[in-house]
Amino acid sequence: MKKSVFFQTPESRKGDIITAALRIIDRSGIKGLTVSRLAQEVGFVESALYRHFKSKRDLIIFIINSILQEARAHFEAVEEKAEDAVDALRRLLHLHLNFLEQYPGIFKVVYSDEIHLGDEELQDILYRLISEIVDFIKKVIQKAKAEKKFRSDQDLTIAAMHFLGLVYTAFSFWTLKQRKVSLKKIGEALFEQFLVGVKP
Repeated sequence: MKKSVFFQTPESRKGDIITAALRIIDRSGIKGLTVSRLAQEVGFVESALYRHFKSKRDLIIFIINSILQEARAHFEAVEEKAEDAVDALRRLLHLHLNFLEQYPGIFKVVYSDEIHLGDEELQDILYRLISEIVDFIKKVIQKAKAEKKFRSDQDLTIAAMHFLGLVYTAFSFWTLKQRKVSLKKIGEALFEQFLVGVKP
């Protein structure tokens, strides 16, 4: 499997550009990401950036595709280590939240509509990312139902979207608290509440 940019070595110039872009997006949003600001953040001249990415849009697409590669790595780790389906969901939530804590700019890339308004290709790329994550969650929830850990009448898609909403809610609350509280503890509390609603 192709590794995402987040697995690359610190010497990777593309990795430097991506992490710098995400820092800018976290501070200033998608609109705040400009070539001149990015060049300053990375320590490049602007012309050097164009050797790696043709445009800001090209950079955003690369980031989204790298997030998908990271999500796939999360799936593999969960399938390898989880004791059962509930443990798999807990591990997946922790991996997602740890990833967002390390690269918080990703939240605005995935959840901000300013990135894809009026751009059908970007909408399709983001849809593919979310769909693949939701499909994996549905598979785990189906397993939880088979293990009799979840109610048998659970709608897979709604339950999966509900689970994915835990990530959104946890990160949003963490941000409102100025990131001075534990994101993992917020996520764990939300997950326990989620389990109350789905257990037999």
